[in-house]
Amino acid sequence: RSFTSITPPPTCATPTKPRPQTRDHTRTSPSHVAGQTRLKMSSIHGKPEYISVCAGLLEAHELFDLLPTHGKVVTLDADLPMKHALAALASHAAACLPVWDSAQQRFVDIFSCADLVDIVIYTHRALAACDSLGVSAPGSGRSEGSGRGDAQNALERCQLRDLHGLKRSKPSGFVMASVDDSMYHGCVLLKQHRLDCLPLGDASCSSSLLHLLVPEQVLAFLVASNEFRQYADSFAVPLAESVMPHTRPLRTVTRGGTLADLLLLLSAERLPAVPILEANGALFDILSARDVRELAAMTQTNDPSILLEDSLRSLPPSQLRVHSCSPSDTLGMAIARLANPDVTQLVCVDHGVVLGVVTAWAVLSAILPASEG
Repeated sequence: RSFTSITPPPTCATPTKPRPQTRDHTRTSPSHVAGQTRLKMSSIHGKPEYISVCAGLLEAHELFDLLPTHGKVVTLDADLPMKHALAALASHAAACLPVWDSAQQRFVDIFSCADLVDIVIYTHRALAACDSLGVSAPGSGRSEGSGRGDAQNALERCQLRDLHGLKRSKPSGFVMASVDDSMYHGCVLLKQHRLDCLPLGDASCSSSLLHLLVPEQVLAFLVASNEFRQYADSFAVPLAESVMPHTRPLRTVTRGGTLADLLLLLSAERLPAVPILEANGALFDILSARDVRELAAMTQTNDPSILLEDSLRSLPPSQLRVHSCSPSDTLGMAIARLANPDVTQLVCVDHGVVLGVVTAWAVLSAILPASEG
């Protein structure tokens, strides 16, 4: 396997170390181990069989098996101005990027689309404060609106290490796993720490980062496995029973709302996406944190008072923006659909009523034992 750590100035600076060329694969057959672990876990009282199947399969494989044959890891330096960090997130179509602190010689944070939402809100609150105070440079003769420009420029000049001052909606810190850890261990870390992604290195405290693991990749691995087909009946459980209890609380906005209304919900409750409803409650569209990344790249977040309909028109054209499901659909169906990188989330609708948003993270939570939360 080969890995390329790219460093397009000035956005990336990723230290690397050579990966050992050989690995010891003289281990018990994964399918045999998976069967043993599944039978062992199925004896635990009250566990649905799909949890036992998934736990056994994930225990039998290393995180190394999820690494792509060829890959790149784009990292951001902590001293990078926010303006370039935002550009890097959009240009690489990334959901999250790791942050490297050259002074400490280690990774210290993950910059994600959720952070971008927080930044947009922070920016406009600062600009609103400038406007209310009529800020302008003394003796410059500039108008009140120049205060907005000064505040915008100041924010763009601030560095990634200043993210702690944004009162971010997610917990701080940097959790990392080794590629030699089991997939089960990696999934537990994703669930316990509510991570958007899990950095993988040669060791759990390594300064070399090989890959960013996202929940969708775990689901794609399950779909491609023999066990997923062999135990298909185990995954024929309705979403209402298996996944819906693990989704985030439903929050919606109406079609006539503003971008600011939706951004506040995304940030305050750390939601992956917010459904947009018609006046009669029917589903109209959905806007996610990743959509905000696209809007920010096109400077469509400069005015938060813009109507949601106008924001949606600014997004890149897509053949199908809203992917929906029913509470009676099966867990296996949700796993297969969300394993597709083009399907970010599924809006669960029952007889025209929106019930919630199903994400890969929610499915991952559902297939792990409750004790691992």
